[in-house]
Amino acid sequence: MRLHEVVDLATSDAPPDRNTIDEIVGKGRRAQRRRRAGFAGAGAALAVVAVSAAVTLPSVFGGTGQGTVVEAAAPSALTQHAGTATWEYPADPFQFTFGAFEVGRWKVAAPVVASTSYQIASVYLDGRTTNDRSVTEEEAEELARTTDRRGKGGVGYTPEPTIYAYLVLYRPGAFDPAGLAGATTLTVDGKEAYQVSGGAHGGNRRTLAWSYDSDAWAVLSTNSNSEEDPSDADLQEIVAGLKPATATPAKLPFTLDYVPAGYQPVEIGSHAMSGLNGIAAARNGDYGGAIFANPAPATTGLVEPYGGVEGEDVPGSFQIFVVPSANSNQTTGDTTIECGNGFCTHRSADGRTSIQVASGGRLSDAEMTRILQGLRLRNVKDDSTWADAATALVR
Repeated sequence: MRLHEVVDLATSDAPPDRNTIDEIVGKGRRAQRRRRAGFAGAGAALAVVAVSAAVTLPSVFGGTGQGTVVEAAAPSALTQHAGTATWEYPADPFQFTFGAFEVGRWKVAAPVVASTSYQIASVYLDGRTTNDRSVTEEEAEELARTTDRRGKGGVGYTPEPTIYAYLVLYRPGAFDPAGLAGATTLTVDGKEAYQVSGGAHGGNRRTLAWSYDSDAWAVLSTNSNSEEDPSDADLQEIVAGLKPATATPAKLPFTLDYVPAGYQPVEIGSHAMSGLNGIAAARNGDYGGAIFANPAPATTGLVEPYGGVEGEDVPGSFQIFVVPSANSNQTTGDTTIECGNGFCTHRSADGRTSIQVASGGRLSDAEMTRILQGLRLRNVKDDSTWADAATALVR
């Protein structure tokens, strides 16, 4: 279950009585199994919990004080890039062209996801909390013990003020604002903009898209459990804070010696997994990931990142995950490569890093094994040793 799905649960009307906490947790685990099927029948005694691509069940249901809600981190703790006067659009799309910034109540982290069409950064809001890490089994069980059968807290229950937000910076021509259903047209900080509020899942679901450069759009997406916060004024304040920075290549903690014929890199995560799954688990401490697709998805006419807000697989794709072993129990525990149910996995020689290729059955076990055999791991703890994504992935 992704963080935004959990926020949906927390901000929507109470679920039907049949949706007990245990059932909700079960749904999260089933969603994880759909995303990264376990070794069932593969001869390995491993649990079927996903690599940390999913945020299982953070305590956005209320202020239980269990340590599963994380306060917003100031972007000053993140690398700031030197600014430039104009926006850069390198031929290599796996570069970051903006850095962390603060404006008003917003704290925008440095981007960690880059694709052939956009970059994505986590966004935090003063006065609200965000849980962008996976929840452990123990935390999920504790939550089940301290909430009632309708997913609500007991006597004196006070919802934690939560938000899930991210900023997508699209390359020129990639985003189509006409695809935003029900949008209101406005001008913000002198820029053409479109705003959408509300949604089928309740809460305060907001989207603000604005033209930050000629035919180039930035999109802030938020979902909070308050009808009034963030306000329109809060939402629109972010526009003035976005500035260009010197283009900086995205780095990956690995290189590849083999990629199946016809597959092209389409999205990467640096210090995170790729895509919105990486943003939803931005504080997991993951090292990196990449998505390859055949054919590659369109780079124009987009209204959301690849895979959509549900973080689904890109059609015709396979993914690579490099994460701390503690973040995954889908691993053999040593360097032996084990395959089953659409993915292959193993650990680094020191046992501290889990490395996985997943294709949902689109690649054979032999092909995924060959990819893993050709994956050269850099020092995951020292990103100065990491490779530029453009050269790490192209062979």
